[in-house]
Amino acid sequence: MLKAIIFSLKILFSGILLPFRIWQFSKEKLLSKTEIKSIKSLLDEDYIVTSWLDWMIDAIIVLIYPIGFIFVLIGVLIGSFFTTFSFFGILVLVPLYFIPLILSFARELGGSFMLLHMNVKRIRKTLEVKQ
Repeated sequence: MLKAIIFSLKILFSGILLPFRIWQFSKEKLLSKTEIKSIKSLLDEDYIVTSWLDWMIDAIIVLIYPIGFIFVLIGVLIGSFFTTFSFFGILVLVPLYFIPLILSFARELGGSFMLLHMNVKRIRKTLEVKQ
């Protein structure tokens, strides 16, 4: 029983670290393609919009932490001069931290629907050939 509790806590703790890992993955993915001169070469010819969306989501995920922290810092500094708003500015860090998780989940959900679409298309072609 103790092993199950410890394992459960490890899973929960890894879920807390997951948004940062997603951010690191997106950063590494973008860094691996920085030598490419044309964005057009990154896009899949059959699914231009979805491949662009995938790269766009990675770009948003990479930019969300630096831009978000700058806004939070400005909000805390301005809020500390006028009111005790700085506490609420710090609370903004929690949703800011989990935004990459939400964006990544949306991308994976869209990817699943895309795979479903591609498989249905392939099945339809197979059935048409057999008839």
